[in-house]
Amino acid sequence: MKMNSTKLDELIAKLQDALPHGYSDFKALGEDKIKMILAGALQSMDLVSRDEYDIQTQVLQRTRERLIQLEQRLSVLEKK
Repeated sequence: MKMNSTKLDELIAKLQDALPHGYSDFKALGEDKIKMILAGALQSMDLVSRDEYDIQTQVLQRTRERLIQLEQRLSVLEKK
């Protein structure tokens, strides 16, 4: 999953809020370096975007519905 700059900025802000007082100064390390580190770490993970996840969820739902239909048809055919 490719992260855009806005999402990385939001993630950095959340990390800053989560850190104890005194450790939240990412400015000392340089925000660009932090963005680069986070982007690299996130890209190395096997993640998918929310859109991709939603699409696959819909595909799975349709597949389940189709499987139920086919099982019902098979049951009817077996009874004949």
